[in-house]
Amino acid sequence: MKNFFKILFFSITFIAVGAVAAFLVYKILNFDKTGEVPMLMGKSITEASELLNKRKLFLKVEGKEHNEEVPEGHIIKQDVEPGKEIPVGVEVNVVVSKGLEMYSMPSFEGQFLDDAKLTLINLDMKIKKVTRVHSDSIEKGKIIAQRPLPGNISSNEINFLVSLGSYAVSYKCPSFVNMTLDNARALANELGIKLIEKEHGSKVIFQKPEADALVKKGGSVEVTLGRGWGMWF
Repeated sequence: MKNFFKILFFSITFIAVGAVAAFLVYKILNFDKTGEVPMLMGKSITEASELLNKRKLFLKVEGKEHNEEVPEGHIIKQDVEPGKEIPVGVEVNVVVSKGLEMYSMPSFEGQFLDDAKLTLINLDMKIKKVTRVHSDSIEKGKIIAQRPLPGNISSNEINFLVSLGSYAVSYKCPSFVNMTLDNARALANELGIKLIEKEHGSKVIFQKPEADALVKKGGSVEVTLGRGWGMWF
C-alpha cells in the first residue's frame, strides 16, 4: 500500500513539474504574444520577410502568378489582412508576381485569315480587330499586315489587315467581231477578260455579250470563231 502511494505521489509530482515547465517555455518563447501583420503587397520578398521578422512572424510563398502591374518578385496577395493581430511564430502566406506574361507571336503575313485563326487557337491567342482593304497585289482573304509584329510580346491579342482583292472594275465590252483570234486574245488579256472560244477558225464572227454591254474585270466573253465576214466555215 505504501508503494502505491509513493508511486501516486511521484506521478502527480512529475505531472505538476511538467506542466510548470511547459508554462515557462510558453512564456519564454512568447507563445502568448501576438504580432500585427504589416502591409506586404507591393513589397519584395526580402522587404516582407524583414517586416515580419521584426514582429516575430514568418513569410511563406504560397504561389506565383503573372501580373501586369506588380513587378516580378514582389508580392501580389497576402492571406492575412494588414493590421490584424496574430500569434507570434505564425506564417503569413503570400503570392508573388512573375511579372508580365510573354507570348511568342509568329508571322502571319501572306497567310489566309482562316488558317491564321486555327494557329491562334492553338497558341491561346485571339484576334482583336480585322481591317479589310482592297489590294491589287494580295489575294482576297490573305493577311497583308499584322500588329503587333512577330516576336515576344506581352499581349495575346493581334490586329490584322486583310485583303479584299482588287476593286471590282467594269468595262464597256469591246467589239471582238472580225478580230483575229490572236488580237482578240491579247485585248481580252489586257482588260482582264476571259475569252470562251467556240467552234474553230482564225477570226471572231460572233460574240456574247455584244459590244458596249457591261462586263466586269475577271468576267468572260463568249466568242464564236470562223473564217470571217460572217462565214462559219
